[in-house]
Amino acid sequence: FESGILTDKRIHKALDQCRLEHGWKIGLSVSGPNQDDVLREAMKIQVANENGDRRRLFDSVQCTYNLLEQKPGPALQEAHDAGMDIIIKEGLANGRLLTDGNCKNRHRLLSGVASELGVSTDQLALAFILTQDFTPRVLSGAVTAEHLQSNHKAVELAGLLKKSHIEILARLADGCVMDSDTYWADRKALVWN
Repeated sequence: FESGILTDKRIHKALDQCRLEHGWKIGLSVSGPNQDDVLREAMKIQVANENGDRRRLFDSVQCTYNLLEQKPGPALQEAHDAGMDIIIKEGLANGRLLTDGNCKNRHRLLSGVASELGVSTDQLALAFILTQDFTPRVLSGAVTAEHLQSNHKAVELAGLLKKSHIEILARLADGCVMDSDTYWADRKALVWN
């Protein structure tokens, strides 16, 4: 993998030493169409203490997951099941879920369902993530107080969706997902501020 950190045992030992000396939690951030593969490799990394007992090096992962990019879902579930904390970045797909752009049909579905429910598209997109069984924390990416207030309403909406609107979650998942390689190629072509 690109950075080499997954195979550098000196770094593994140094990170574990920081954990022991300072009480740190050790996490990794993954990005790109092979996030799931990187996460699975990282989960295999173990370090030994002075007694020879082995434990997993990484305590948490930060990963891109959203309605468009759902490929890492199974790997995130495996990480959660192994006791790792899950942190989701790019929950709104860098804004692509909020505008027509090159995701017209997906945006139309999302905004239509949001309208049916009387919520905004950001709330529905973030609520979709919060309903996942890997119990993620989601970085909202809000840049204004209004964005943050709107994003926060996703928490309550997620509870409602999970209780009584499972079919809506399935329709969104099926109707919005993109091929992972296409998602990342489109992301790479974005104009950044």
